[in-house]
Amino acid sequence: MRFCTSCVTPDTRPDLRFDDEGVCDACRSYQKKHGQHADSVDWNAKGKEFEALIASRRPSDPLKYDCVIPVSGGKDSHLTLYYATQVYDLNPLCVCFEPTLPTEIGRANLANISKLGVDVLHFKRDPITYEKMIIEGFKRVGDMEWANHMGIWSIPVHVAINFDIPLILWGESPQMEYGGAETVSEMNRRVFNEDWLNDYGCLNGLRPQDLVSENTGITLRDVKMYVYPSKEAVAQWGGMGVFMGYYVKWNTEENLDIIEKMGFRRRRGRIEVSYTDHEKLDCLSMNLHDYLKYLKYGYGRATDSASIQVRNGTISREEAVRLVDRYDGSYPKECVEVFCEHFGMPRAEFDQICDGFTNKALFVRDGGELVRDVDGSLVLKERIRDARRNPVADWVLEPVS
Repeated sequence: MRFCTSCVTPDTRPDLRFDDEGVCDACRSYQKKHGQHADSVDWNAKGKEFEALIASRRPSDPLKYDCVIPVSGGKDSHLTLYYATQVYDLNPLCVCFEPTLPTEIGRANLANISKLGVDVLHFKRDPITYEKMIIEGFKRVGDMEWANHMGIWSIPVHVAINFDIPLILWGESPQMEYGGAETVSEMNRRVFNEDWLNDYGCLNGLRPQDLVSENTGITLRDVKMYVYPSKEAVAQWGGMGVFMGYYVKWNTEENLDIIEKMGFRRRRGRIEVSYTDHEKLDCLSMNLHDYLKYLKYGYGRATDSASIQVRNGTISREEAVRLVDRYDGSYPKECVEVFCEHFGMPRAEFDQICDGFTNKALFVRDGGELVRDVDGSLVLKERIRDARRNPVADWVLEPVS
């Protein structure tokens, strides 16, 4: 297992690439975005490209919306809304898909979106079908937020088609912010469509239609809004979804002052699976999603956050290593308890499902059993911690026995 020589992201991150100097493509992407690379982005040209795009698609009818903005109330929602309304004078329809386990601070930040002078359409899901999908996603692909991702990515497209709104504005492409930029085509760095959703949208090879059966009690009618619109419907619509981060220098940490002036609120204290107070605030279940990521790949939310801060120059790599050692992979007891109580699942069953998706080559075992600390956290192998501290070393994972 190797780690980036610049940040602390490991090569187990899906689609991540390293160059000959051992630097990951997320760090190189940052350098290009911030004028630190021979192939740096021309943001003036990107801005003009975006202006031409919205000019070509802005409806002449004042009774129509200019664009759809999917919102959760989080940092990216506020920043997208800032650029759309304050910089480009767009009239958006915001679309919110209800979180799995909404938090108090998440509800407050979502309510703030409405106070900024925009219309917000809330999609209140059928809880019976949705909660079946949550459990199926957890059991089948080790992601209790799989159904939520399907709703977030598909429902805004349904809304745009049915309201005849020609443009959907997303925030930053995850591959450009967290890694995998070299695997994404130039078009999919800019355009969100069904191909991007299938290849990069965290679907793990599972489709809503795959859940339809007598055993699950889910019918095709139940999942109709989670199924991405047909190619015929998209072609007839003629609209498109784009990532704002392709056109503007997207950096939420740098722009926290802007969104806080808009009314965005940080959490009191850090989130349970990391050390930050401004990320993943809207849904408690997202902490579990990040915990499963740690079990599968040996890194979690603290690694993502620390790597971004290293790129921004706000912390050193050495400090990032200490933060990741301290916060990544700790057992999210509060989140697990809330999830298990809400879904009527014994904690032992929750842990058993998690163990089935855990990459056992990464963690200490005793007689084949995973070793846990007294707080329930798995013990990462020391040589992997050493590899993070010394990223020049070329470590190789032991085969899973």
